[in-house]
Amino acid sequence: MDSEFGSLTILQWLSPSFPIGAFAYSHGMEWAISSGLVCDGASVQHWLEDLLEHGSMRTDAILVALAANGEVPKRVHELALSLAPSVERHIEAIDQGAAFSRVMCDVWGHPDEAGLVFVAALGTAIRREKLEVEFAVRAYLHAFVANLCSVAQRLVPLGQTDSQRIQRALFPIIVEIAAEAMNASEADLYSASFLSDISSMKHATQSLRIFKT
Repeated sequence: MDSEFGSLTILQWLSPSFPIGAFAYSHGMEWAISSGLVCDGASVQHWLEDLLEHGSMRTDAILVALAANGEVPKRVHELALSLAPSVERHIEAIDQGAAFSRVMCDVWGHPDEAGLVFVAALGTAIRREKLEVEFAVRAYLHAFVANLCSVAQRLVPLGQTDSQRIQRALFPIIVEIAAEAMNASEADLYSASFLSDISSMKHATQSLRIFKT
């Protein structure tokens, strides 16, 4: 049944209502906002553009595509952890992966793979359900962007209308990165969004915080 309604399945998995707790993670953005590095709509958009084109969103897109296209899940898991620049990024990837895998087991009847990070678990589920990979990668990137826009709405603060403008403005980059991920290999993995990585490290020692990461 899910193959027939593949796009709806992907949208369900990446919906804010799906119980992986994505709303609790800021990906280090909370520290960047508290430090004044991200302070308005323009800086939010630039931050997200960098993650998409040069950072963790681009890396995640490739990892999801690799797992969905048949790479051994454990290999994708190991690659993802090796690329995580901080303890909090490890926590974010592992905890969301465990939550996603539990629902896959309980609702879709997939084998329990709670040890996989989120991108490996998601890509493996896409392959099992024979879903359209490029659409799934686009949806993953959009959900990632939307979640960080939600963080900015609460902390910058960023207005709801401006948040929607930013998400719409990033559509072309999302489509581009998803297309690149489809033909990417391990050799194409890199990250150059150093300020975001440092923010995730700094967040671990932030005295007052709302988000887990």
